[in-house]
Amino acid sequence: MTTAEITHILEMPVEQKILLLEDVWDSILPDSRRVPVPESHRRELDRRFKKYEQNASALLNDQQLRDALDSRK
Repeated sequence: MTTAEITHILEMPVEQKILLLEDVWDSILPDSRRVPVPESHRRELDRRFKKYEQNASALLNDQQLRDALDSRK
């Protein structure tokens, strides 16, 4: 990729950048199973899933999550 192409991408409106990223992601997806998942990530996913199983009712609904995020501002 040339510097001019990178500059062009950086100058694109946000909406176009998002569409470009979606296209790039979609092009990666078919090969994603070949990307190794680090053991530390697997352990973290297992830890989080066990925490969820132990207390699924502690999850926030979408409005509770929005409220919690808004209160951080």
